[in-house]
Amino acid sequence: MSFQNDLFSDTEHAPSGLVGLQVVMPSRQCRECHCRAFTIGAGSGPHKASVTCTCGKHCGWISTESFNFISETVRLFGRPTEPIVVRMEAAHDL
Repeated sequence: MSFQNDLFSDTEHAPSGLVGLQVVMPSRQCRECHCRAFTIGAGSGPHKASVTCTCGKHCGWISTESFNFISETVRLFGRPTEPIVVRMEAAHDL
């Protein structure tokens, strides 16, 4: 299978352990309402999971690296009860 086919393969997107998790990004804000709180949602196509603002606006996609890190953290320690704070200098995607 080629790399391109891997990008669009029918893989599991955002297992139920991640959908609905809250994330706060101090260095990023919603372009619509300017808040910094987001919710992890289901992915689509090559994207593992989406990021939606609390106002309901789609704000991007979770990078594979972040998705894998959050998935493994949830697997090891369980689903967090507090929002995950994501600190980064500049980001296009989470």
